[in-house]
Amino acid sequence: MKYIVTTILFTLFFYSNSFATWSIIIIDPKTNEIGIAGASCSYNCYGIGGIVPGKGAIIVQAMSNKEARIKGLQMIVSDYSPEQIMEAIRNPSFDPERQQYAVLTSQQIDNPIVYTGSLTNQYNGSLTARGISVQGNTLANPDEINIILDAALKAQKEGLSIDAILMIALEAGALAGGDKRCGDQKATSAFITVSKSNDKQKKPYLNLVIFGQRKGGQNAVSMLRKKYDKWKEKQLSK
Repeated sequence: MKYIVTTILFTLFFYSNSFATWSIIIIDPKTNEIGIAGASCSYNCYGIGGIVPGKGAIIVQAMSNKEARIKGLQMIVSDYSPEQIMEAIRNPSFDPERQQYAVLTSQQIDNPIVYTGSLTNQYNGSLTARGISVQGNTLANPDEINIILDAALKAQKEGLSIDAILMIALEAGALAGGDKRCGDQKATSAFITVSKSNDKQKKPYLNLVIFGQRKGGQNAVSMLRKKYDKWKEKQLSK
């Protein structure tokens, strides 16, 4: 446990200035793989949350308070419930009204807990299903969250892998309008991370990141898709 907490602190320190507009958490109940993905019209949205392999994941976006992420991950390590974690990170010291939270754990896969602060930018909101949480703010389309969740559920019903579901869900968000600050570009940064239950904290099974794209340049989600397809091809050839 000491190793996990130390790694959490290192990871969140390095990626402390992270923001996101739409994101997804998924836990696969069959494999207990845990994945998170996000995209934004900001320099880098990688680091908005984290995964404790085999246990759960948290997203802290909008103003993305680093201390709230650390607190949430430490509580996941210690097997607190999503309700207890949400209560803790809604402490006023974390400025919760400027945050957007999502917590999902393997022990309570039927009970994702989300919170959208009153001062986060519209369009904003969140939706959940068994083992899935979708949340977003500063969105171009008021239906974007619904579209993302529908895409994830459809891919899940088709029996696709968790990484494929996350990629499809991110693309659905971009096609629905993405981050309203980016216009037709949709996003300037995007990421996807998946951990198997026996992965080490610093070595997830999949970890792909696009960041720092100039405004008016390429869509970061489309760039991530190309990177993901290359990764998938390598996995299939093993």
